[in-house]
Amino acid sequence: MELSQGPPFGPREKRVAYNEARARDINEQKAEWLDRGHESLGFLCECWQNDCGEHIRLSAEEWDRARAQPNRFAVVPGHIAGEFETVIEEHSRFWLVEKHGEAGDTAEKLA
Repeated sequence: MELSQGPPFGPREKRVAYNEARARDINEQKAEWLDRGHESLGFLCECWQNDCGEHIRLSAEEWDRARAQPNRFAVVPGHIAGEFETVIEEHSRFWLVEKHGEAGDTAEKLA
């Protein structure tokens, strides 16, 4: 699915996963700077909220944990869609969430 086409119409779970995948695509481009020796970078919150513009600071190790599985996303603390995801790590600067159900399947397809 081409992310630049906008979110597909359909169940809320798919739209939520699409919004998070869009933020992840932007962050993937930023992550290249971590490979160039930067200790940490400000990443876009990868939450379900289409209009969220908040940023979180992640190290290369934290970024790698967030990318370990295609259904994982780094979000600002509290930015969760509890019916579609579970918090698997809580840190002061970010939470790592994992999608499940149709949202998790959609996130994996968009990865």
